[in-house]
Amino acid sequence: SKRWEKANARRNRIHHRVANLRQDALHKLTTAVAAGYGTVVVEDLNVAGMLRNRRLARRVADAGFGEIRRQLGYKTRQRHATRLIVADRWYPSSKTCSGCGAVKAKLPLHLRTYQCGACGLVCDRDTNAARNLAALAALAAGAVTGTGVAGDRDTTRTVVSKPRGADRKT
Repeated sequence: SKRWEKANARRNRIHHRVANLRQDALHKLTTAVAAGYGTVVVEDLNVAGMLRNRRLARRVADAGFGEIRRQLGYKTRQRHATRLIVADRWYPSSKTCSGCGAVKAKLPLHLRTYQCGACGLVCDRDTNAARNLAALAALAAGAVTGTGVAGDRDTTRTVVSKPRGADRKT
């Protein structure tokens, strides 16, 4: 019994240390992003749905997407006055061609390379999504006052939604 209590206490200390290391890493990451960039674009992802996928669940839970978004929300607003743009959950960032703007109807997750049927663009899926989110930020920049540079107090938070809601599941 005493041996079990010692082993349990040691296990609890290790879990506590790992949790503190993860929390520290998330704080350092979000502080660096909020301080280093004038505009931050994040996607409103369906984290609960991703947690139901048994292949992704552990990695998604470990990544702490919700905590990153929460910390970026208050750090961009309070500390650095950086603009935070939240792309709508239904915005097709990875399904839209960053070259010509054509939108694919379906793009399964196992396809890691984006190939446009209209213009022939071939690039990494994540790179394509990043370019589309950067274009979304540039589009939203016209609606916001200020320069968009970190430290500019005249910036506001913008939520950009998908132009048409036809692909939404009900």
